[in-house]
Amino acid sequence: MSWKSFLTALALFAATVMSTVQAPAAEQPISKPDGKKKSVKVFILAGQSNMQGHADTSTFDYIGKDPLTAPILAEMRDAQGKPRVCENVWISSLGCGGNQYSDMLEKTGKLTAGFGASDSKIGPEFTFGIYSEKILKEPVLIIKTSWGGRSLNTDFRPPSAGQYKLPKAVQDVWDKYPQGAHGVPKLEDRKKWQEDKDAASGVMYRAMIEHVRKVTKDIKRVCPEYDEKAGYELAGFVWFQGFNDLVDGQTYPNQNYDEYSRLLSHFIRDVRKDLSAPKMPFVIGVLGVDGDKNVNFRKAMAAPADMPEFKGNVVAVDTAPFWDHDIAAAQPKQGEYNNIVGTAHALKKDGTLDTERKWDNYWKPLGKPLPEERIWRFATVDATEKKDKLEKYDGRRFRDITLPAGMENWYMPDFDDREWTPGKAPIGKGAWKHSGITLVKFPSAWGNGEFLLMRTTFEVEDLTCDSYRIAILARQGFHIYLNGQKIHTYIWWQDRPQYGSIVLNKDQIKLLKKGKNVLAVYANDQYDLQSPEHYAAVDVWIEGITKADQQKLDLALEEVFSPKDKDALKGASNGGYHYFGSAKIFAQMGKAFAETLLPLQK
Repeated sequence: MSWKSFLTALALFAATVMSTVQAPAAEQPISKPDGKKKSVKVFILAGQSNMQGHADTSTFDYIGKDPLTAPILAEMRDAQGKPRVCENVWISSLGCGGNQYSDMLEKTGKLTAGFGASDSKIGPEFTFGIYSEKILKEPVLIIKTSWGGRSLNTDFRPPSAGQYKLPKAVQDVWDKYPQGAHGVPKLEDRKKWQEDKDAASGVMYRAMIEHVRKVTKDIKRVCPEYDEKAGYELAGFVWFQGFNDLVDGQTYPNQNYDEYSRLLSHFIRDVRKDLSAPKMPFVIGVLGVDGDKNVNFRKAMAAPADMPEFKGNVVAVDTAPFWDHDIAAAQPKQGEYNNIVGTAHALKKDGTLDTERKWDNYWKPLGKPLPEERIWRFATVDATEKKDKLEKYDGRRFRDITLPAGMENWYMPDFDDREWTPGKAPIGKGAWKHSGITLVKFPSAWGNGEFLLMRTTFEVEDLTCDSYRIAILARQGFHIYLNGQKIHTYIWWQDRPQYGSIVLNKDQIKLLKKGKNVLAVYANDQYDLQSPEHYAAVDVWIEGITKADQQKLDLALEEVFSPKDKDALKGASNGGYHYFGSAKIFAQMGKAFAETLLPLQK
């Protein structure tokens, strides 16, 4: 969506009927001991993706494993162990229902899990509401506006901050390259660049203010128990944002984030002015991704809280202490572990098989002859029908084509392949160069056709392994058939010159049989973007592992990925920039925001 289209859509926002999820009315009316209804405390939560919240509910159990956070989990669940539904806390959440760059959908109801970035996630709002309800013992309405990937310097830019201008250090670089360079527009394009920047500036700020006004104008729409006579109070604001500014070297060259402090100060003033709440308490959630790193940015975020004009009603809450170091340590190990178990066999620099890789010794090739001795029969063909051809290079080239007459059942066990070319695998063409490995020595040449059909047989004496897997080397997408049945399809392409590991499921294992088995593969070659050269490589076999060897392999893999690491990652559902999508982290943040903001009430 272009900015012009986005702004047009936004202009219609106030008049648009939003997709809304309504919760049923509270079973008990909100009332004071004297029978009169209480006013509603309204809290505004705003920011980007971490305010949206990417902590999946599947990570809840991890909270209870730490004695320090186990009491929080007890507050988050009901007697049946399900996410708690707050009877006296309602929420209107804008920006969490779809595409992060254009989402203006609203979700409302009683506060529970599912008001995060998706229906299975939470953000800070969940425990913020739980502890607000617990501490205040008054009805609470949360208005959350959050959109992923948005900056304060542009998207949330406050009105009084003025026009976006390049820092002098960046402007000097632009002036040095009037004809443009990487990241630097040409001189004649810079007026358009500034116009686009001006159009984008403040878009989310205005959407935020507009939504707060809309909700407070008709609170009963969100909170059916609301009594207009009792009224409401704008009781506080929580700002939790920062990642897009943290990584924006153009706006903040040399990691000088003074401009963020200036912008956030304007933001606080403008929010209070535009919502007619001059002393509204304000919490700054200081970004804590990477723990205690990013010191300059964290200081800049917290700085407005120390300004004389904000003393006493603006407080910074550092979220770095909630960073989970066990998860942080385990995630890279998970990547290494996945690479190991996802690689059946690796290649050495010269393109030959690495027979000394220790992880491969537990799996054994299934059947005779051994893979390196098997004879394949293969044929290559080109697409002949117009519907099967590509007019130009396409990276995702894998596709099914109409095969020549007589080859329709080429993968069936009884197909006559005696006229096909015999040879050993890998079958290939050209030079496959990647990651320092050059693969050019192929026992069998592919030929001229774009598509390859290859078949082989192997004899099996016993099927006593605990697990079976496919080991396949393939540059492009492929189909794999076992005894006439398709057992795997891959439609992308691979830049890793190694044998992938594809574990067979129970139904696929049933296709294996004692005696003769037929293995068949359909694949295609690849064009080089820089030249007309074609290149490809295909090899495949099936191998098995016994239960005893699997136990030995699992024990060996603990050197890379320990039980402690696995346990830690049960508390993660996303990347580090989203605090690992850990409910433990988001639960602590929401609680801290509430416990900091509520004492600021006058």
